Amino acid sequence: MSVRLSIVALLAGLLFAATAFAQQNYPSIPDLAPTSRYQVNGNGTAIDLQTGLMWMRCSLGQDWDAQNSTCTGTPQTFTWQAALQAAASLDQNGGYAGFTDWRVPNIRSLSSLARFHSSDPAINLTVFPGTPSAFFWSASPVEANTGLIYAFNAATGKLYFYSLNSRYSVRLVRAGAFK
Repeated sequence: MSVRLSIVALLAGLLFAATAFAQQNYPSIPDLAPTSRYQVNGNGTAIDLQTGLMWMRCSLGQDWDAQNSTCTGTPQTFTWQAALQAAASLDQNGGYAGFTDWRVPNIRSLSSLARFHSSDPAINLTVFPGTPSAFFWSASPVEANTGLIYAFNAATGKLYFYSLNSRYSVRLVRAGAFK
């Protein structure tokens, strides 16, 4: 009897854990980044039809699984300088999805991904599957202190600034998607 009770308690705990970490949606808040705002491509990219920017659907360190339309693996974290170097290295080694002009986004571009009608993460998971509720580097230093760089908190959609020696995730972008 106690084994059965333990199994039931374990299953209930697993169910709670699975729902406790699921993305939360707030229908009373307008969705500023609905799926319809993006042209989702089968090559692991998505074009924001409002800004014209082309985004990698996966964070650096993850791989695009076209068969299942998802990102696999664990996002890498980088210091700010290493993030900039990772983008340059990707481009120098053949690029991604046929393009060799990927870059770390500025804070304005990165914050355009915020989806305030959801949290944990506050980003469109249909367009950007597998996005962790983590901080993402921007390419934008804080004007008053170049030792600090703006970062996007994907859990909340809010912007912060941190030391360039902190380690955060990276999502790359390229301009000119409409060309």
